[in-house]
Amino acid sequence: MVAKPQKRTPETKSSGKRTRTQLAMLVFGVLFAIAMVGSYLAPAMGIFKSVKPGDSAIIDYTIRDAAGVAVLTTSQTILVDTYNSGDVSFLTSQMSLVGGANASSRVTAVPIYLPDGTTADFALLESDVTDLTNGILGMHEQESKTIPLTLSDLPQQMSATGADQMGINFTESQVGDRFTIAMTITDDPTIFTDPENEISYVRVGTITGKTNDTLLVNFGYSTAEVKVLSIAQA
Repeated sequence: MVAKPQKRTPETKSSGKRTRTQLAMLVFGVLFAIAMVGSYLAPAMGIFKSVKPGDSAIIDYTIRDAAGVAVLTTSQTILVDTYNSGDVSFLTSQMSLVGGANASSRVTAVPIYLPDGTTADFALLESDVTDLTNGILGMHEQESKTIPLTLSDLPQQMSATGADQMGINFTESQVGDRFTIAMTITDDPTIFTDPENEISYVRVGTITGKTNDTLLVNFGYSTAEVKVLSIAQA
């Protein structure tokens, strides 16, 4: 007699392993899909959130003068473009604002980064900050907007002697020239005094008029280009 080969029954153990592996892969796939959907929905949900009075918002911004030249910006690209055009500009950091809030002081100091690696304080005046806090109301996350600034005309008259003492070459200066100056700002926001005072702020001025012995300089700015990055609701 010839012995018949015994039939081998499939091992249920390996079948169970495959089932568990397939289940794990399925669960992973579902979780991955949920994560991907969430990552796409998160920015989209921002369009339903807008800045309301009392909300905090983080912004990128660029302040421009009447000629459209950027004097203060969070954008390195804008900074480089401004430098390449031969104009004065400063790089600053993102700002936190409270929607609809009034400025807490006459001057808000914002940090600027100087070419030599040091920092200084740039002066945003009370009306500048109030224009920004009111201007962001109703804006959504990732939305951009140009906000007009109230104090676009802030003229100051300088004598020839005073200009030279501040490092401005009166003889060579011309209408349209821009320059940076560190100045003390008193309780009256239109008064600029001794730059040697220990509390001083940077502003960029544009020469708008010149006589034989005086310069007329505008230290006001016209617009703020703002992008709301995030909103924390009150």
